[in-house]
Amino acid sequence: MRREDRKPSKRVFPLLQNTDLENVSFATLQSTGQPISIEDMNEQEMIDLIIVNLARLSVKQEWDGLLTAGSTPTFNARLPQIGAWTGSTERYTISMAPPYSAGSTTQNSSFSDYNYPKAFPFVSPKSGDVSEIGIYVAATTTSADCLVGIYTDSGKGAPDALMGFADIDLGSTGNIYQTSLSATITLVEGTQYWYVIGADATATGGTIRGNTDTDLPALGIGDNPTQTRSCLSTGAFTALPDPYVATNVQLKPRIFVSLKIG
Repeated sequence: MRREDRKPSKRVFPLLQNTDLENVSFATLQSTGQPISIEDMNEQEMIDLIIVNLARLSVKQEWDGLLTAGSTPTFNARLPQIGAWTGSTERYTISMAPPYSAGSTTQNSSFSDYNYPKAFPFVSPKSGDVSEIGIYVAATTTSADCLVGIYTDSGKGAPDALMGFADIDLGSTGNIYQTSLSATITLVEGTQYWYVIGADATATGGTIRGNTDTDLPALGIGDNPTQTRSCLSTGAFTALPDPYVATNVQLKPRIFVSLKIG
């Protein structure tokens, strides 16, 4: 458009005058543009609206579009939910759910390895509060209890804040469940979280079970093109760190963990 053909907007600029770009919100822009219909006579208003929004975005460093706000990407597959069919199933085996699951081949892991808490990602299949956390104990130990913590994701594919944990006695073998949790853990369906396995004292002896490390999908990070790594690791702790700061990536069995949600 030639400068001499440009006509001042009768809507956009008068409504937004004396407003700094830094203070122009998405809601303000939306209320300004919502009544404008797509017609030739509104060409100038639409051009002005785009100009203001692009200038706003250059200051805000974001992209919300013009009339519809952007959204945070979530896992777009629906994981099976309890209650969606008739049956007695009541627990979510988050360690074996997509997209990080493996086959049914199992491997026992020395509990002493978890003096250095290990973090494994999972996607919540359902929204609600966690009421139970379970693991499988293959060999007992009285040296330490197993701590199973649920962590938020940092937004960059790493565990961040501790939401709560279960303290599980390894004094007996088999499936062990803990319904007493340190805090209310509220999950959102389709959101990535991490479960972290640690110990409440320096562990010696005992084993816990997971998927064999040779079958696991890799996390996609490593030191060379052929390296397979299945979990993140941190320094030695006798409690679950909060926040979790990963210092290493390792290949370990993906420890079996089940949740009751809601």
